[in-house]
Amino acid sequence: MSDSNLKILVVEDNMGDYFLVHEYLHSNFTNPLITHNELLEDAHRSLTNDHFDVILLDLTLPDSNGKESVDSVVKLANDAPVIVLTGYSDRQFAMDSLKLGVQDYLIKDEVNAFVLQKSITYSIERYKIGKTLLQNEKRFRALIENSTDGLVVCSTDRAIQDLSSAGQKIIGYNKEELGDILREDLVHPDDFEHTRAAFLKVQEQPNAIVSMEYRFLHPDKGYIWLESSFHNLLFEPSVKGIVEHFKNISDRKAAEESIKLSEEKLEEEKNKKQMEITEAVITAQERERQEIGLELHDNVNQILAGSLMYLGLLKKELNITSELFTDIDKLITGAINEIRRLSHSLIPPSLNEVPLGEALDHFITVMKKAGLFEIKKDLYDFNEDAISDKLKLAIYRIVQEQFTNIFKHARAKNILIRLYHENGILKLTIKDDGVGFNAATVSRGVGLINIQTRASLFNGTTEIISSPGEGTELVVIFS
Repeated sequence: MSDSNLKILVVEDNMGDYFLVHEYLHSNFTNPLITHNELLEDAHRSLTNDHFDVILLDLTLPDSNGKESVDSVVKLANDAPVIVLTGYSDRQFAMDSLKLGVQDYLIKDEVNAFVLQKSITYSIERYKIGKTLLQNEKRFRALIENSTDGLVVCSTDRAIQDLSSAGQKIIGYNKEELGDILREDLVHPDDFEHTRAAFLKVQEQPNAIVSMEYRFLHPDKGYIWLESSFHNLLFEPSVKGIVEHFKNISDRKAAEESIKLSEEKLEEEKNKKQMEITEAVITAQERERQEIGLELHDNVNQILAGSLMYLGLLKKELNITSELFTDIDKLITGAINEIRRLSHSLIPPSLNEVPLGEALDHFITVMKKAGLFEIKKDLYDFNEDAISDKLKLAIYRIVQEQFTNIFKHARAKNILIRLYHENGILKLTIKDDGVGFNAATVSRGVGLINIQTRASLFNGTTEIISSPGEGTELVVIFS
């Protein structure tokens, strides 16, 4: 503020007091432009026709006094600070005057040039600061009220300072209904820590902006989804707080959930169709295996048996003893036994008539005859009545397939088969002491893929545990 040409209105009916004020002003300000009015009526006219930098008002005038004078001049001041000059040291009235908008209250007997100069200077600066704060508040209020998003302002101790009209419509509460403190009980329990952490982060990091989505309890609609961002409010250096912008995204969330459910349903239908195809393929394979097995057993084996019979008749008719006949006899007999073993593997025992344990015993007996493996079986915790015939067949085929893998690759001597129930879950493990392999790098062959396919039909998962020199364990879990 420049002291030069300061425009001052002095409303004072006592000429002696005015003379002192006039001297004080000229001694401390450069060329002050002073307007003197003795009546409130004249002051009204001056204020209507001109603009002043400051107004000095005596409380006792011929046509007005006290509160009436203050109230009237403050209303017409037109952005000029008002300083009361009075001969009465009424402290209560001084406080009341300040509430009416007066910048300072001076007792005439205590006024000198320095006091007056200080009061005028401070009053003008305070008025400018107050005016700036008021304008900022108006702008901020306009921002709050004109925002289509919800907006809540609270202090760093979570006390609510403001809530926009749009915000009230979104959350269904006004500021009074929310109370003085942010209602954390209205946040969904699963989202509480998330929102609390966001608020604390903004408190600790002045430049932080935290965006999030959370559920808020609406009084009529239940929990609604809010998309929100928290950031610090540093409106003036001395004013701190937290601002939350939010909008209702419940419709968007519902649409996303609907899409998600549709995608899940589509994936479920796709998996179901894939299961049906896989089951149909396996059923066709079983049927084909059975037909081949029956053909080998009932046709090819009969032809070989007939050939063996004719060979015996030929030996008897010719009465010839020859090692050649003996070798032919052994070869045909060996072929008959091999075909019988092969047909038995292609046609498993009827598992609706023969227990799975018994079928596995028969399979193990056949495998032991080859003299390649020592095989042990553990079915102590297995409840056969708890599973279907189709699952029994799948387990039988998985055992067959893994034994084929062991025969081809493992060079094992000992094999342990375990089949057991644990906490309502069926587990099958087949462990060997063979050469093993690096399960992380070796690709899975057709045999393991067949095992996985059969297991998947019954919500089964497979895992291969192996490392070089440590053998291999197949783990199949049916949940």
